[in-house]
Amino acid sequence: MIESLFLRMRREDSGAAKEVEVFKKLLLKDDFYFTHLDLITEKIVEGVRILDEMLEHTDAYGEYAQRLKTVEHEGDEIVHTLLARLHKTFITPLDRDDIHMLVCGLDDILDTAEGAGARINMFRPRHVPAEAKDLVKVLLESARLIQEMIGLLRNLKQPQRILSLTVEIGRLEDQADHIRRSTLARLFREEEDVRELIKWKDILQYIERSTDRCDDVGNVTEGIVLEHT
Repeated sequence: MIESLFLRMRREDSGAAKEVEVFKKLLLKDDFYFTHLDLITEKIVEGVRILDEMLEHTDAYGEYAQRLKTVEHEGDEIVHTLLARLHKTFITPLDRDDIHMLVCGLDDILDTAEGAGARINMFRPRHVPAEAKDLVKVLLESARLIQEMIGLLRNLKQPQRILSLTVEIGRLEDQADHIRRSTLARLFREEEDVRELIKWKDILQYIERSTDRCDDVGNVTEGIVLEHT
């Protein structure tokens, strides 16, 4: 009797496990969260692209800063919509805390990129160091990898590709940090106008900080993948 009871419990546990797996697969088909995460990454790429163009048009800082602010505002609306749904929904396709960290991390990427653009417009530096353009290029590449990485979360069918993207995003963050530090070192040696030095110290910090936020999102995504594979 005890043996038959044990076998029945094992069958029930096995059936429950299968039900959980089916349930997880159904949850991963919930497009609302993934669609809105994709929309946020689209805004990130759009915003960083505007920042990249901004450094090439020193006579139109105000115009580009306003465009970037508009994109950042549109991103905020998507974030608010997603978080509102998250707070009202009991069942989510991914862990609730993971979704929250992803959303906030993505929002921070766009916020800091917009902060860099706002400071460029406010400070109106006389010239743009070539390294600053390189730094924004690194950020733009990171943003595009973030977009691909988040898009792959929808079905988690390519976990190794996602993990390789997190590694590359981390590498780009290291590269961005090196560019910022080496640029400041050069400006301290060569820039005679202290005001210009102060301006670029702040601007470069915001651009590099945006790559930091990309790395943060990569770390959260890595944890999600490892948990689900």
